[in-house]
Amino acid sequence: MSRQIPDSQVIRLLDLVPYLILNQGVALEQIARDFQITKSDVIDDLNTLWMCGLPGYTPLELIDLSFDTGFVSIRNAEVLSNPRKLTSIEMGAIIIGLCILRDSFSAVDSQVQGLENLIDRLSKKSNVKAPAILSTVVTAELRSAVNTAIATKKDLKISYHSFSRDEVSSREITPFTIVHDGTFEYLESFCQLAQDFRSFRLDRILSAVLIEKTDSQAPGNEPKEDSRVDVQIRITSNSRKVVETFHLNNAGEIHQGDVFNSSVYNPEWIIRTICSLKSWAEVVQPPELRSQVGMRAQRALDMYV
Repeated sequence: MSRQIPDSQVIRLLDLVPYLILNQGVALEQIARDFQITKSDVIDDLNTLWMCGLPGYTPLELIDLSFDTGFVSIRNAEVLSNPRKLTSIEMGAIIIGLCILRDSFSAVDSQVQGLENLIDRLSKKSNVKAPAILSTVVTAELRSAVNTAIATKKDLKISYHSFSRDEVSSREITPFTIVHDGTFEYLESFCQLAQDFRSFRLDRILSAVLIEKTDSQAPGNEPKEDSRVDVQIRITSNSRKVVETFHLNNAGEIHQGDVFNSSVYNPEWIIRTICSLKSWAEVVQPPELRSQVGMRAQRALDMYV
């Protein structure tokens, strides 16, 4: 797991490199006095500096340090004095990212003009044109409403498209935070309709309006009784497709004929998913859900007669 380096240490490391170049063989105690830090902080800085360098990250590109004797010498840091030139692909990725960031703000936001100026300067400097049209799934107005609700602890009235039910519902939610899962953003919230904690995919929220939160609407700190449905599913064929569909972790241990357990908040999702898998999987338990899958499949089959 990567470690977050404090800004103060980053600034100190930038000063430490030229200091060591000019003072080869300097003692650890002297560095601590000059930078007004402890000796353990100096060693921590040197261990961090050891992993700095240019892409490639082999001994040829990394800074070489020696301090095991208590005296510090530095080599191979001169290459960092030359600014690294970004390729056209790298510059294009930066410009597109800035465009996405710009479009996430409202048009009247003070940040927009600064981003516009930065995009314009980078485009002229690199001869990489900024995209004339960049479509973002989540509008700036929606993102602004969500961020405001989180910051001010207000509720939202949203219009939400449920993919599993293929329907649009109106809900009042108390949003807490935005989390990322792969390429998608999810709004962690308390849903007044379900009276439970729910995650809403941000790109499926069609509209959001701020509303004042009343005392009766405020959720508790813990979710209510679990409303999930436990399901037993048997793999009849094409085990790889079934494993991928249900995101099973022990994929290598699951084969045709095996039964695994799954739990869902929405039984409709299981019905649709099993039907979409043709005959590759079947519901074993609960019997009422198995019956619903059979009726749904028969209804679909009748449409072809």
